[in-house]
Amino acid sequence: MPLDKKTARRQGLQARSLILEAERKRRSSLLVQKAAELLSEYDIIGCYVSMKDEADTHGLLNACLKAGKTVCVPKVQGDTLVFMEITSLDELEPGSFGVMEPVDGRIIDPEDIGLMFIPLSAYDAVNHRTGYGRGYYDSILNERQYKLGVAFKEQKVDLIEADPWDVMLDGVIEL
Repeated sequence: MPLDKKTARRQGLQARSLILEAERKRRSSLLVQKAAELLSEYDIIGCYVSMKDEADTHGLLNACLKAGKTVCVPKVQGDTLVFMEITSLDELEPGSFGVMEPVDGRIIDPEDIGLMFIPLSAYDAVNHRTGYGRGYYDSILNERQYKLGVAFKEQKVDLIEADPWDVMLDGVIEL
């Protein structure tokens, strides 16, 4: 029987919170190695800026910039996200919900983003995900993007109940 999103979210977040800081850092460094194999295929990369106990994406963002990719990160605007190009992590400031966001910059149309790294609270074996319950990512994801969740393996649950509007991932980088 599938888990409802609220239960899946709670289980995933609880499991993630129990990972020790040193282990979280060690595994987050694997993210750059796993993602590096994909970077050459895409010119424009969208990526969330990690917060709290999420897998740390700062190394990934720097690797994308170093590889000469157009890198864009989300900024909350109303009930959705806009993605703004950055050329350095120094361009980020605390924004909505305490998440680091670009102050300003060129807005990149989500249709133009080839590879999107997406945060999640829980995921399952068939690439359903739960975020944090506001639907921001579902509002901007589309079929053109290659969508990868980034998560610690402890966040995986058996099966998550999906609604028709939920956008499925193409895969999850498990750490």
